[in-house]
Amino acid sequence: MPPAPRRRTLVFVGNCQAELLQRAAAAVLPPTEFSVAYRSVDSSQPAASDAADPAPGDIVLLQDIQDVEALVGYVVSPGATVLRFPFLRFASPWPYDDFNGLRDVVARQQDDPVLQTTSHYDGILGRLRRLVPDPQARFEAYKARAVPNILDPARVHDFECRRLEALDERFDVRIGRRIVDEFRRVPLFHTVNRPGGALLAMVLDFVFERLGLGVRSPAAETLDDLASLQVPAHPAVADRLSIEWATEDRRYRQGDSGVTWEQYVRGYIQRYG
Repeated sequence: MPPAPRRRTLVFVGNCQAELLQRAAAAVLPPTEFSVAYRSVDSSQPAASDAADPAPGDIVLLQDIQDVEALVGYVVSPGATVLRFPFLRFASPWPYDDFNGLRDVVARQQDDPVLQTTSHYDGILGRLRRLVPDPQARFEAYKARAVPNILDPARVHDFECRRLEALDERFDVRIGRRIVDEFRRVPLFHTVNRPGGALLAMVLDFVFERLGLGVRSPAAETLDDLASLQVPAHPAVADRLSIEWATEDRRYRQGDSGVTWEQYVRGYIQRYG
């Protein structure tokens, strides 16, 4: 009898989005043909779930983020197939998140990064901390966006539209177009860098199609693990961009509980002074 064909190893390299894609791929690819692993950008070592299989992959899937280059030498062996896939982010509903550049350094210095006390800091609340010492007055100023030289959400959205158009052109996809067309009606992202399952399913289908594997991603709901953390969108930003779902009384998930926009902002002010 001829020997059984060797299983090929797919390695997803990136952040939490890549880890979710790895789990979903492992659920639909035949285990007799593929071993599916994940490597975090935070470490040059295998994740605990695949520590028994540290070999470089036959097919290496690199998330399109800068930090991924540090792992290329570890996971890409001679002859390996390498495919880059999109990293999804969308700043329009959260233009003041310090992921976008305006950092709340004081708040960050209060937290142990290992504990990930707060995943998303607010650059405008950080600026108001210096300008408006009284917590109640600071909340009112933030609600009214009474901050010198505050960013216009429409300008941020214009930049995001052009960036997403470039993403579609680079990868020959329509993920960016879907985001721009639907974000006002449907909450496609939970935070600026935590996409919902529907978008992640599109990325996984892109991977499968480019590799010619002839399979489809599982249901979008199975890829929606990032929904456990949702950052409220500022009601004034929602009004400026006509975002239908981001109402002031909407409740956003924070682990096992839910908070409104006002509760979230007041809690942030109380915690970080």
